[in-house]
Formats: sequence, structure tokens, C-alpha cells
Amino acid sequence: MNLRAAVGPDREIPGILHLDMDAFFASVEVRDDPSLRGLPVVVGGAGARGVVAAASYPARTRGIRSAMPMASARRLAPDLVIVPPRIDLYREISTQVMDLLGTVVADIEQISVDEAFLDVRGARRLFGEPEQIAELLRGKIRDELGLPSSVGGSVSRAVAKIASAQAKPDGMLIVPASRTAAFLSPLPVSVISGIGPKAQAALERIGVRTVGQLRDIPSSTLTRALGPRAREVAALADGSDRTGLGHRTRDRSLGTERTWDTDLTDAQEVRKRITQMADDVARQVRRGGFVARTVVLKLRAPDGTTITRSSTFDLPTASGERLREQVVTLWERERDALPRIRLAGVRATHLEPAAGVPMQAELSARPAGWHDLEAAMDQAVERFGAHSLSRGSTLGPSAHGAQRAAPGADAAQDMPAPRSPEETSGSLF
Repeated sequence: MNLRAAVGPDREIPGILHLDMDAFFASVEVRDDPSLRGLPVVVGGAGARGVVAAASYPARTRGIRSAMPMASARRLAPDLVIVPPRIDLYREISTQVMDLLGTVVADIEQISVDEAFLDVRGARRLFGEPEQIAELLRGKIRDELGLPSSVGGSVSRAVAKIASAQAKPDGMLIVPASRTAAFLSPLPVSVISGIGPKAQAALERIGVRTVGQLRDIPSSTLTRALGPRAREVAALADGSDRTGLGHRTRDRSLGTERTWDTDLTDAQEVRKRITQMADDVARQVRRGGFVARTVVLKLRAPDGTTITRSSTFDLPTASGERLREQVVTLWERERDALPRIRLAGVRATHLEPAAGVPMQAELSARPAGWHDLEAAMDQAVERFGAHSLSRGSTLGPSAHGAQRAAPGADAAQDMPAPRSPEETSGSLF
């Protein structure tokens, strides 16, 4: 176990932890098949257009990363082991992880399927200092689920997340407030969420490559390079940021995305696929206890042309029928522009707790039968699995049988696509 902790006397408790599962999907597969241990394992699609959804650490030492084309990964590791995704299992284990965290910490903000922020200040009386709580949580996950995780701790969520990345794999790094600036100084500016390639290039043009260099430039120069985010970044760089849990919750989203080896060209087939996606996303929304104000449809052509369209509901909803209606309408508006579809995705955004939406208002736009039907479908799926039932319109042989990829052939079958740091920080799955 790689255990590292930056500790020392400090009057301000670093009570914000960021817990991140290590190579989550790949670690689950290695756990379930110990013969894979030590091998370059990736989860994803084996087809010509497959991409890496997750890579084990032995694979990462070969230069393989998430979102990399599978063909590139094979060139880097001829002995690569490709495992088809089991998204339902990953979601089930994610729930188990969050349940374990909840046995120790009350204030939890889950931001993706494999990571969460925790405010542990209220748990200190029962479980000790942040370092002890972090080790307790990692131990529970390791002992009860057989999976590795890493934890970073700080007085702010941004630094806690940076610390957890520095602690990987299977480690812990707690950064006291008084040592925050020193901890950040040698790190590249790219560790700061929101500083992407363009901002990084802008900073490099003025000689700034590390967080320490960024901290030393005049505020006017930083503003010219980063725009409105300059003040926020400066507070992070000098260690004065104290952003805790509960921020950016309106940016949360749930969704699914799929790439096909053979382009979809038949209108009925496209409608079927995005209908299945809308139903899947709606189930995720209901399972999380949310309703969505907006649904987003993403379409990509074989040449890489990508169209993203969204529709906002008059009233937030968790109904698969309402999501389906909107994504089909969005697609029909664009079908002539993209006659061949390589990738499609559906995402529900601007999520709110369902408890805050009057049920009668939701039902007023649709017969109550839809709500009752979808509740029954949820129960069936929970009991018998995600593929136990489907809409009649999505059953039967495909109009293009050749477009039905074998298990594991898709880039990520019904799997959330890899996201940028900005997207990941505001997503549940």
C-alpha cells in the first residue's frame, strides 16, 4: 500500500476529503478475475472504433489512457487485455461504495460514479482526525469490496481533488492549510480544474508553467490570461480558497453515450437506439432521486462532425417518455444534416431533488399511467436486470442486423463517455 500523508501542526482542520476509486472499472474486472492482475487491462470496445473507457495501472505505465482509441492502445501494448464493459455492475458497486461512505460521514457530495467529496469535520468526534477517517474509509472499501481507492484532504475541495490525484494509486495525502501553497507550487498549472490546453498555452506564453509561478505574476496579467476565472484561480494558488461541499450542483448531469462499429443509417434504427438511451437515462435520474430540467442529444457523423442539441422542459421531469419525446424531436430536426450516425448520446442536465417538484404538476402534462408504468418498470429492472424489459418499439430484429455489434464491440456499450475535468466535476455518472 502506498501511504503518504503530509501532516503537521495546523490550527485549521483540513476537513474536506476527496475519495476517488483507482482505475475503477478496470479494478472491478481484475478483482473478479485475479488472473488479470499485473496485466495491461482495459475496459472498452474491441471494435475498430472502440475507445478505452478505463485502464489498469499496468496499462497506464505503457502510456494508455482513458478516451484513447483502442487501436492506439493495442500499438502501445500488443499483449493488451480488452474486457467488455459491465455498466450495470459498476453502478451497483458505486452504490455500495457510497453506502459505505455514508456509514461514517453524513456530508457527502457524489460527483461521478467513482468519486465523492466528503466534509468530515462533523465525524471527528466519533472517528478521529481527517487522516484517521480517510484510512477508515479506504479500509472499508478494500476489506468489504476488494477495491483500491485514494483520498486527498484539504481545507478546500479543489486542493483535496489535486491531493487525491497525487496520492494515486492506493494512497492518501492530507494537506494542512499552512502547507497548501508549498504543496501546489511545483505542480504544473494543468492540475487546476478549468485550466485546459488553451489557458495553459496562454500562461506558457508569459512564462508560467507551475502553480508557484502563477501565484507570483500580477493579478492584471493573470486576468488577461484567464479572464473571469483569474480571481478564483489566484485564491486556489495562494492557498486561501475555502470552497466546500454543495457548490456547482446545478451542473450535475446523468447520461449515456455509445459508439458503433458500423454507422447507423436507418431512421427506425436510430430512433430505437436513442429511445433506449432516453429510458436508461430516465432510470438513472429516478434512481438518484432527481428530476431534470433539460435533456441533451449528442450526435456524431463518421467524419467527426458533432451536433449537440438540448431541450428544456416547462416542468422538471424524470419521465422516460418525456425524455424520449424530446430527444426524438431533436434528432428529427437534424437527421438530414447527419444521415449517418457513428455516435449518439443522451444526457439529463440541471438536476434537482425530486422531492422539491409537486407530483401533480408533473402528472398534469401526461396521463398518470406513464408515472405508474415507469415505477413498475423500475421495480422490474431492479429485480431482474436492465435488459429484462423494453419498449415494444425497441424489440425485434434490427432493420440493419449487421449493425448489432457483438458484446464488447462498441466503444462503451451504454456507458458514460470519458469527460473532461470540467465536466467530471459537475456530473454524477
